[in-house]
Amino acid sequence: QTLLVLQVLAIAGGAVALCALALAFGASQRAASIVALAYVLSPSAQGIAYGNFLENVFVPLFAILAALAARKRSLPGTLLCAQVLLGLKEDEALFLLWFGAACALWWDRRIGFAVCGLAVVNGFAFAIYEHVTGGHPSIPAYSWRIDDPVSKISFFLALAAPFAFAPLALGRRMLLALPLGAELVFNRPWAYAITRIGAHWTAPLFALTAIGAAYAVAIRPRFATPMLILAILCALTINDTVLKIGRWPYVVHWPSYAHAVALRAYSRAVVVPRRDEGVYAVAAANPRVALADWRLSNTGSGFCPAYNRDGAAFFASLGLAPWPRDVRLCGGVPVPRPRI
Repeated sequence: QTLLVLQVLAIAGGAVALCALALAFGASQRAASIVALAYVLSPSAQGIAYGNFLENVFVPLFAILAALAARKRSLPGTLLCAQVLLGLKEDEALFLLWFGAACALWWDRRIGFAVCGLAVVNGFAFAIYEHVTGGHPSIPAYSWRIDDPVSKISFFLALAAPFAFAPLALGRRMLLALPLGAELVFNRPWAYAITRIGAHWTAPLFALTAIGAAYAVAIRPRFATPMLILAILCALTINDTVLKIGRWPYVVHWPSYAHAVALRAYSRAVVVPRRDEGVYAVAAANPRVALADWRLSNTGSGFCPAYNRDGAAFFASLGLAPWPRDVRLCGGVPVPRPRI
């Protein structure tokens, strides 16, 4: 529960930093507030928040803070944020090397070269540590063949839509996003789709899109009103939250919850099926309780659905109605019982 709260605060904190960055770019208070609201309502932000607690949940916050520090020409502030990013994940070294070089060419040589040097030092330190410890990072494969292009086009549309496609107004500056976009476009199939609406893989590009939108709304204030409208529409139609039309809050089936709580006291090993990961989330305080490997679970009936669309089950969980006979619980999400 603590990690969930920390994860949400880390992602939401990026909105405060983004508002400050937009003001630093010269945006009005109204426009800065709207771009921050669009960030919070973005399907990408909500997708990251609904995922596992992973290192990249901190990327939007510290990437935006780094941009803010660089905008104010604060070398200590920029290097502090850059080092936090470099400590999160190994590929941040490549991203910061790229943006450090851009900063040195077009903004501030001292800050840009310092960020590049920091990225190089951290990159070598990671490679040396990996070699000494015999570790191997999990690296997706890449190819020139674009896998599932429709899904990837949908991702980029969902990424830019809440910001009213304002980053497109940056023109040639958009080329700075090429390495981050290429990583997502040319990946081969992975454990899950890298370019789904929001995941820890998409956090760097999402942060860069938000920064671009903050600058765009500062130089072209007319983006503010459509940005507010589109952000609200995205929240109602494609977000992974209870704001989505047709979605109900999470359902708790109290007998199932009691069973999950009881697993905390088990003295023998228990493996919870992947489809019942809601049970695991409750019982995971017991180190003897493990969640089945996804490679062993992605067969047969498949995973649980990600949405609760059953209003009757929601009211039943509140004790206001009987539990529907044709519904069972799958990881905390009500699904129709299979017909025999």
